[in-house]
Amino acid sequence: MKWMAILLFGWFLQGCATLDGKPIKPAPSLAIPTQWQAQGRAGVSMGKRNQNIGFVINAKNQDYTLKLSATLGLGQINIKSNTQSLWVDGKIIESNLEQWMSDEFGWYFPIQKLAPILFQHKQSVDDGWQVKITSYQQINGVSYPRIVHLNHLTKAIKIKLLISEVNELK
Repeated sequence: MKWMAILLFGWFLQGCATLDGKPIKPAPSLAIPTQWQAQGRAGVSMGKRNQNIGFVINAKNQDYTLKLSATLGLGQINIKSNTQSLWVDGKIIESNLEQWMSDEFGWYFPIQKLAPILFQHKQSVDDGWQVKITSYQQINGVSYPRIVHLNHLTKAIKIKLLISEVNELK
């Protein structure tokens, strides 16, 4: 019995030694870089419907490319946007991203909110969305959001982003 107590106490002490005592301090960048890249996964809930997607975004000023992939990589959509046009899989689309995604998926991703969230840790309630960052991570010595919740204020759209990588490009 004594040996069991000593063994359990030893395991307890070993577990305490592996705890990291330094929490990540969310110190945001002050400026959004002109070129950046981010990737991760998104879980989308629309009432009783749920969907999981992977995403990779490359942005340069107001232009971006967005790659959306289905679970297990079973399908992919490539979106490209600049100030003049929107292309989906190489075909020009006559609407904006919000309208196209609403028509295609029943929900949309507020892509204009992503850069302020990633680089300025902006949590807000505006433009119909509530943004809340619930977890941070260190990437290349810089603090970035890890888990971001976006809830639409008037539509039944909830998006949970799990950010796995962020890079400032030069």
